[in-house]
Amino acid sequence: MKHTGVMTFTVGWGDCSPSGAVFYPNYFRWFDAAMWNFFDQADWPLRSMEAEHGNVGLPLIETHVNFKGPCRLHDLLRLETSITAFARKTLDMSHTLFNGDKIAVEAFDVRFWGVKHSDGSGRLKAALIPEKVVTYFSV
Repeated sequence: MKHTGVMTFTVGWGDCSPSGAVFYPNYFRWFDAAMWNFFDQADWPLRSMEAEHGNVGLPLIETHVNFKGPCRLHDLLRLETSITAFARKTLDMSHTLFNGDKIAVEAFDVRFWGVKHSDGSGRLKAALIPEKVVTYFSV
């Protein structure tokens, strides 16, 4: 795929457990923020895609995480995010979190092109990803 989103940030006190290491739910918060950042940096903000195509974000349906090394208070982190594959109604994203020059965490998400269900219940259902979105982000 042709685009990689990059975020850099410093681990704050509120991100850590009493041991000083990052409390693991914060990684998932960062991965979700990185997904939004990915589209913003590609000049395809999700809010614009929602207005044009009627989707409601890209809800998460599956995630896998490999913790390879710790992140601690005041560490400067770099999070790289990219789309690795498209299916008809889903896309796969990867997140690689670097602490210095070492990979600290690798995560892999599956997200679906969510639209409101026609029954008015507020539920979401998966819809086809528009071809122009797939084309834009494919090599």
